[in-house]
Amino acid sequence: MTALRNRPTRIAGMEWGTALLALATCLIFSTGIAAITQSFATALAATAAILIGLGFTLRILRSPR
Repeated sequence: MTALRNRPTRIAGMEWGTALLALATCLIFSTGIAAITQSFATALAATAAILIGLGFTLRILRSPR
């Protein structure tokens, strides 16, 4: 019989705290870019680029199961 381990809940392969920190960082950077450029289109493009980069990073760093 195997012992059950309490495993933390994961979001996109990362612990929930790490995923939450990544999301908060993305929002902070996007807000900063919007404030500096004062352009909604630029802020939207930057947000999309950050989210795509975050997705690639999470895929690279995903831990094996």
